Amino acid sequence: MSADFGADARNEWRRGWPLALSCLAGMAVGSIALYVLGPLIGPIEQETGWSRTQITFGVTVSTVTGALLSPVVGMLLDRFGPRRVGLPGAALALSALTLISVFPQNYPLYLLLWFVMSLGAVGVMPTVWTTAVASSFDKARGLAMAVALCGSSASALIMPLLSTLVIDAYGWRAAVPIINGTVALVVLPILWWGLHSRADEKRRDEKHADETAPLHAARVLTGVTNVRDALFSWQFFKIAGAASLFTAIGIGLVTSMVPVMTSLGFPRAEAAAIAGLVGLASFIGRISTGFLIDRFNSDIVAGTLVLFPVISCLLLLNVDGSVMIASIAVFLLGLSLGAEVDVVAYLAAEKFGTARYGTIFGFINAGWFLATAIGPLLISLSYDMNGNYEQVIKIGIPLFLIVSLLLYTVGKPLPFEELRQA
Repeated sequence: MSADFGADARNEWRRGWPLALSCLAGMAVGSIALYVLGPLIGPIEQETGWSRTQITFGVTVSTVTGALLSPVVGMLLDRFGPRRVGLPGAALALSALTLISVFPQNYPLYLLLWFVMSLGAVGVMPTVWTTAVASSFDKARGLAMAVALCGSSASALIMPLLSTLVIDAYGWRAAVPIINGTVALVVLPILWWGLHSRADEKRRDEKHADETAPLHAARVLTGVTNVRDALFSWQFFKIAGAASLFTAIGIGLVTSMVPVMTSLGFPRAEAAAIAGLVGLASFIGRISTGFLIDRFNSDIVAGTLVLFPVISCLLLLNVDGSVMIASIAVFLLGLSLGAEVDVVAYLAAEKFGTARYGTIFGFINAGWFLATAIGPLLISLSYDMNGNYEQVIKIGIPLFLIVSLLLYTVGKPLPFEELRQA
């Protein structure tokens, strides 16, 4: 690492830390529904008599809708900028989530409300926050993305406990608007204050080009300006394919980690404690990856980090009742899960630039969302067919190796152009 790198990175942080903080807050909003639902499942089940599968299927509806809309959100980001998408997006997402507190005991209407909530949540997708960071950071881009994406870790740490306390005190129907209102009071002022990215400045310059052209030079974003060139490149295929494949198997395993542990012979309480290591490990993995990817070859960092789950799978197949072995396996998987979003977002900016980052990353994000919806279902199906998780763990080993190979060989960035104002 050179002295120039350190000076440039410090200058970026001095200028851009409010943006990184606001993106962290925005990412937290995008994760709230997932972590509030857990404490709600019991009360909803008790009131409605629906199965837990029926209740959580609402998340699947929301995820699939998000996948379909992700490319559209990317195009809106490239046209209007992250601020004009993220600010109203956060307000709509929090308002839409409140709808779950007013639904009657009608299951089709319940699923319809999840669909409506997904429409409100499109403005807080990871694409919004990674676009803002990618356009504003260069030397410290990896660490800035890590900080922004830690918003989901913050939700994972805070929302389950906060939701449980409020539900126990006020009942679940009153708890949802109380939680959302509290989050809005904290998050919306942070977004209003800090969400000013270079992508937003460029859109503003384009809007006022005729008025300001004689006074100052326009800012430019560099990168691939023809989205089709990016989407049909081997670099895109490898990044998107690796992200989707890793997510399907990795998120699938994490979602089922408690039943995986119980199937290996651990009592339920002990299984939950071991599974809880994923949250801590993902936070460490995210920050560590941001530090590494700013300093070393991104392809090598990415390809190496996704090999950790191979070790996890081998350990799980030979756990033999050992809490330590199981804990190491889960921790390594969590490290890799925390790293994955960072490296994919970083690679997309590095290989395709920031000129059309929102649209390009939106297509990658669509594959991510679909993999998140499909992975847990496939792993549960494997259990139903085999009576255990051994087969899916074995299948995970070659799949993670394929992901590593794809990331090791992403290749050079595509030719960049400058996206200038008219």
